[in-house]
Amino acid sequence: MSQKIRRADLRPLLAKWGLPIKSQGKRPTCSVFAMTAALEFAVAQHQQAGLILSEEYLNWASNDAIGENEDGGFFSDLWKGFQKHGICEASLAPYSESFDPMWEPSKEARKQGHAIREEGYDLAWIKPWDVNTGLSDDELSAVLQAIRDGLPVCAGLRWPKNPQWQDGVLAMCPPEEVFDGHSVLFVGFTLGRDDEPHDVIIYKDSGSGGCYGLMPLEYARAYTH
Repeated sequence: MSQKIRRADLRPLLAKWGLPIKSQGKRPTCSVFAMTAALEFAVAQHQQAGLILSEEYLNWASNDAIGENEDGGFFSDLWKGFQKHGICEASLAPYSESFDPMWEPSKEARKQGHAIREEGYDLAWIKPWDVNTGLSDDELSAVLQAIRDGLPVCAGLRWPKNPQWQDGVLAMCPPEEVFDGHSVLFVGFTLGRDDEPHDVIIYKDSGSGGCYGLMPLEYARAYTH
């Protein structure tokens, strides 16, 4: 693993572009929020201006692309939705507190979604989905390198059944105390901190009301699936 750059943090760019922390509320849409946050970053980087994008639209697009009618979804299905319909601004398709399977976006929202799709965004996969495995050394190195290169990383993880924090860092826990799972967006890391754990990942989380958080690098290695 390269140690040339021992810290990286994309939060100042997110703040510069006015991209907010959002909350998924009680809906099971953590993956939708993580993917939307990644797309917000990509669009802002391309346009050099922040656009607050719609989770509601991406959720609909995913369902339409795969022929289902569920709330939330896998990253792969959400990407299929983006490839078919793109994504629009949140103002054109506001997020609802509850899932309406009959909801459809307006013509204006679809037009903007297709226009954003045509700007030519791409997705690179680091790890094939497997709930029984964490990150290999090469995959963990690829995650850190992507962040060093200025790119956030969508991550689905096994998550603590009863999350605990130690000095603001998500506590490590054994396999019997995690479940499948929860999705966040990795936006930074610090290696070799004075505090323990010495190595941490910074993540953007739509759960628990929305926040930025820290987790041990070993947690990400063990439980990113």
